[in-house]
Amino acid sequence: MNRKYTYLRTGMFMLLLCTGSMVDFSGNRLYGQQKVSISDKGDVVKKINSLYQAGKLQDGKQLTEINLKKSPKDSDLKMLLGKYYVLTKQYDKARFELNKSLEFNPGNVDSRHLLVTVETETKRYSSAICYVNELLEVNPYWKGLWRKKIELYRLQGNEVEANRLLKRISQIFPEDGQIQDDLNYQMELTANSKRKSGRIDDAIEVNKLLLQEKPKNIEVYMDLINGYIKAGDYNSALVTTERGLNTFPANNALRQKKVALLEQNKRYDEILAFIKNDPSAINGGQYQYFLLEAARSAKQNDPAVLYGKILDATPGNDEAFQVVFNSLVAQQQYDEALHRLHSFMRIKGNSKTLSAKELELYRLKNDQSKVNQLTKTMFLNYPNDSDLKDGYVRVISSEIKDHLAAEEWNLAETKLRQMIPHSNAEYRDFINNGLFNAYYQQSKFSDALQILEEMHRANPSDANLALKKSSIYMRLQQYDKAVSSYEALLASLKPDQQFYYMSGFNDMMAQVVKESTEAQRYRDAMNWVNRWLDVSPKNQQALLYAVNLSHQMQDKGQMLTFAKRANEAFPDESVFKVRLASAMQLNGAPTKDIWALMGDEVIRNPYHNEVVNAYVQASHDHAAQLLSEKAENEALLVADKGLQYQPANKELKYLKGLAYEKLKQYDSAFYYQSFYEPSLLELDEFKANLKYLNYKMYQNEFAISHMRSRYGDYYSIQTISALEYMRTSAKNNYTARVFYSGREEGKGVQGQLEWGRNWSSHWASRVDFSVSNKYFSKFAVHGAIIRTFPKDWELELGVGHRKLYNDEKLSSAVVGVGKDFNQFRLQAKFTQAVLQEKWVYNVAAQARYSFDNPKNYVLALANMGSTPDVDILDYQSFNTLSVMNSMVGAGVGRLLTKNVSASVMGTWYNFQTSPNPEQYRNLYNLFLQVNVAF
Repeated sequence: MNRKYTYLRTGMFMLLLCTGSMVDFSGNRLYGQQKVSISDKGDVVKKINSLYQAGKLQDGKQLTEINLKKSPKDSDLKMLLGKYYVLTKQYDKARFELNKSLEFNPGNVDSRHLLVTVETETKRYSSAICYVNELLEVNPYWKGLWRKKIELYRLQGNEVEANRLLKRISQIFPEDGQIQDDLNYQMELTANSKRKSGRIDDAIEVNKLLLQEKPKNIEVYMDLINGYIKAGDYNSALVTTERGLNTFPANNALRQKKVALLEQNKRYDEILAFIKNDPSAINGGQYQYFLLEAARSAKQNDPAVLYGKILDATPGNDEAFQVVFNSLVAQQQYDEALHRLHSFMRIKGNSKTLSAKELELYRLKNDQSKVNQLTKTMFLNYPNDSDLKDGYVRVISSEIKDHLAAEEWNLAETKLRQMIPHSNAEYRDFINNGLFNAYYQQSKFSDALQILEEMHRANPSDANLALKKSSIYMRLQQYDKAVSSYEALLASLKPDQQFYYMSGFNDMMAQVVKESTEAQRYRDAMNWVNRWLDVSPKNQQALLYAVNLSHQMQDKGQMLTFAKRANEAFPDESVFKVRLASAMQLNGAPTKDIWALMGDEVIRNPYHNEVVNAYVQASHDHAAQLLSEKAENEALLVADKGLQYQPANKELKYLKGLAYEKLKQYDSAFYYQSFYEPSLLELDEFKANLKYLNYKMYQNEFAISHMRSRYGDYYSIQTISALEYMRTSAKNNYTARVFYSGREEGKGVQGQLEWGRNWSSHWASRVDFSVSNKYFSKFAVHGAIIRTFPKDWELELGVGHRKLYNDEKLSSAVVGVGKDFNQFRLQAKFTQAVLQEKWVYNVAAQARYSFDNPKNYVLALANMGSTPDVDILDYQSFNTLSVMNSMVGAGVGRLLTKNVSASVMGTWYNFQTSPNPEQYRNLYNLFLQVNVAF
């Protein structure tokens, strides 16, 4: 098929050749041509061909038709028009125009070339051959035309004529290599065809001719050799192989052919001589193979082989059997020896001697199952043979070992009992140990204990027997006997020997304690642990059990004792540091000590999860303790150290938020407290507190308040309104207030300025100054110092001086005490004053309960004394000052939104009127206030 395409490509090449050379042929006509009137026809033809070659077919056609109108019978122009139709594959039109060209000029070679192409493309091969013949008449030595003709014959299916013509032109052009290649290729196809059709002799003849043509082609040699082999002519094949090796001495395929042909005739000496110097044959094992084959060939003359032939003829011949059998055994041909033996035994019958030979053969083959089977059979047949008896015992013992290894305890027990009557003292330990294991694994513990007693009487110093006895008691869950047995064993050993058995004791005690612990029999488990520690006082696992069990039994003192003991025994074990910290916490140790203990450990083991968790918990507890002691800054430091190891710990962050709240750093307090995850019951309170912190984050606050007062016996109402602005920073608070009151006598206005400062976490101060024009104190000044003590105690000391609206002067000193009880705050205040050189006093108490933040509260208050409280004096609500009076009141406050709060309070004053000491009046006050933070 490839050759067919080669011919087709050649034809296309000829087409292009003729189309590209038409101008040259047109200038050398063989026949006369009609005269044309075109003066520059050569230029026109060249231009048209250049347009075709440039792919501008339509332009070329148009130019051709224009010139044909001038010279309609011009053969070259008709040829060019036909060429257009060939290029556009309009073959019918092309045939018409080209025939017209030949009609006008029969010698137009270009037209005939194009017609060859047209007839080939339209598969009119006979017509194409005719045109080729006409061209060959003009130029009989044009090789391309001859090859084209051969191609057309093949396309026509005429292989005979094609091959004949190919052979003919090969003789015409003997130096043309391509033609010779084509001829050889056709001969190869012929040879293959004859070979496939089974005509081997014909194929050989063709290959012989090919070999003459191609003496350097290895494939021809191989085909000819294979042909001889198929024909059974091995001598000719060998001759051809030798001829090929003369030409190609290093060709491996030819060398292997020679070896195979020599092997066919069993000429091993020649093979060995041929390949002995070939490294590939030596390394690849070929030389050894043929050496073995040569030996096998020579073996046919061996005496054992001859005796074998005799034995084949007379299977009962004793002499022949002995020679053949011994030879087979010597050559390690055990299977063949067994075959010969069994054949001989079928004729002669079985005997002890022949059975012994069979047994020995199975031993040599390492067929242990057959050896065991035959040994047992022979022992049953010959029980008095001591050698067979020993062999029988060895076989049984081997089978017992296999049963024990496969955990086939029942079979092992049965065979051990069978072995007892036939064994000697050498096998006594083996039998006893085997029976013990079989009994033990089958839970026959009574039998196992009996065997142990027999073994102990035979060897009383064997410590392993005590271990096995303890193990049986463990299986029976008789833990006390198991432990006692092991303790007795340890007591009988020297101290330097006890070390090797302590691990088993520890494992046993661990199992006993574990089972008791899992059953929640903590008291029993603790007793076992104490017994364990009596034998192994520094066992790490025992000490850990002791600490944990003490914790389960809620024996805090014992837990601390064992934790200290474990920590002293294993100072580098983190788990005991954690347990010691837990025990110290349960026993009320200072949080600082626990925190310091775990702080050292977490530095040493920063990636130990249990240590980190314990340190973080200790940090939380210590920070909480410092927070309760008003040591907020220290609490923050401790919390931050804990967060270094657990940055996402929400409890520590919440503690930081509480500390910042105490320090009045409300933005930080809000941020850290927001990490807390409250329960459903805490959720509303938590949200309210966050809202309060958000409220306190504002630095500015505006308040408006209003007080309504009236006497019980007088329905006239007095009012006082106030506006207040407060600015808060980290340390200072600044407040400005304006009070206003309108009464029958006119309007009164009071202005007040106040400054408060937090000097530290324990000290604070407050100073205020006010002036007015009517009703209020004409001027007043007051200062106070506040000291905070541990456990939320607070002491306030203050002094003040006022000039009242009626020009009386009042100097006062105040002592106040406050105490926080979580959400409760109790406060008492004692005020003594000098009014116009007269000593007066007032005692006041106040109780406040905050719900979820300080802005949501209820309030109750009361006071009594020889003068009202100084606040009511500032308002000048009544003028009777130096008389007995009392007051009670209540109020409520609420944070309405994140920056708006409101409060309501009512008070009731009862005071003695002057000059009649028996007459009392009542004064009722209602206070309303709204605060807006921003």
